Amino acid sequence: MSATRASAQNAAANYPPDYAKIIEASRGEPDLIAYSNMSPGQWRPTLEAFKAAYPWISVQTLDINANEAMERYFAESATGSRTADLIVTVAPDAWIDMIDRKQILAYASPEASAYPVWSLPSPGLYTAALDPLVFLWNKALLPEKLWPTSFADLVEKVKANPGIFRRKLTSYSANLTSYGYNAHYFFAKHHGDKVWDWYRTLGPETRFERSAGPMVEKVTTGEYVLAYFCGSSAARTAVRDPARARIVGMSYISDGTPMVFRGLGIPIKSARPNSAKLLLDFMLSETGQRALAAGSRTPVRPSVTSESVGGAETFSQIEREIGSGNTILVNYDRGLVSDHESFVRKWREANRA
Repeated sequence: MSATRASAQNAAANYPPDYAKIIEASRGEPDLIAYSNMSPGQWRPTLEAFKAAYPWISVQTLDINANEAMERYFAESATGSRTADLIVTVAPDAWIDMIDRKQILAYASPEASAYPVWSLPSPGLYTAALDPLVFLWNKALLPEKLWPTSFADLVEKVKANPGIFRRKLTSYSANLTSYGYNAHYFFAKHHGDKVWDWYRTLGPETRFERSAGPMVEKVTTGEYVLAYFCGSSAARTAVRDPARARIVGMSYISDGTPMVFRGLGIPIKSARPNSAKLLLDFMLSETGQRALAAGSRTPVRPSVTSESVGGAETFSQIEREIGSGNTILVNYDRGLVSDHESFVRKWREANRA
C-alpha cells in the first residue's frame, strides 16, 4: 500500500484535509512513549486497535503514580532527556500545574466537537475517561440489610451497628494521596458542611489505603467489610470474576459519586508530536473510547453507550442510574491548589487521621 493510500485510509472522513500531513510526519516518529497510571492490561485493547490503524507506530507505556508522571516529565525535560510524548492520568492538581507552566501542546483535536464542554478544560487538555469512585463490600460479612444505598445511609448504618463496622472500613486518604485528596475535596464541596459530621462518624472506623488494589483485596479477604470511594475499575474487575462475585458487591454512591477526570494531553517537549496527535485523536474517537471501555476505563464520549460496549461502564450510563445531580465531576477547580493545606487539616481533624 502506498503512503498516500495509507494516509487516506487512516484519516477519518470528517477530519480536516491536511490531517494526512500529520499521518505522513508520524512515519518518521515510529516510537511513542506514554506516561499514565493505567496498567498494561488496561492499555491493551486501545493499543491493539491503534496498531491496526497505524502499524508503523510502536507505543511504550509507563505505568506510574498519577502525579509522578508530571514530576518525571519536568525532571527529564529540564535536562533535555527523552520524556513522555503523551500523558494520560488522573491528577487534576498536577494538570493545573502543567497548564500554569504552559507545558501542554495546544493541539486542537478534530474529535473535540463530539465532547461536552466541561470535558475540555484548557487548550490541548482533553478528558479521555472518568474514574468513578464507588462502594465495595463483603457480602459474606455484611448482611444485605446493611448494604449502603447512599453515603448518608452508610453513616446511619455505621452509627446503628458499631460492632460490625468497627475499624472495618477503608477508603483513600486525603492527606497521603493526591487521588484521595481530589475525591474528598470535591465530595465535601458537593455536600457542604454536613460532610464533616459524616467523616467524624466514619473516620474512627476507617483504615486508609493508598490505592484501590489493596482495598479490593482486603474487602475480599474480610479484613475490611466495606470500602467507600474505591476505584471502580478495580471494583468492577472483582465483581466480574465469578469466584469473587460470590463474595463482593459494589454500587455507585447515589447521593454523590466522585468522577475523577482522566486527563489526556501532549507535553510541549514531546519528541514525537505527530504520532502523539494520532494516539490522542484515536483515544477520543468512538473506536478508541470503545477500546478504553474494554480496558475497564469509563468513556466520556456521549455517543458511546453502555449498550454499545457490551454493558461496560460509561459516563452516560452512570448519569442515568444515579441522576446528573449526583455525579460529582472531579475537575480542575483551582481551589484544589489554594485550599489544599486548610482542607487537609480539617479533613484530618474530622477523621482523626
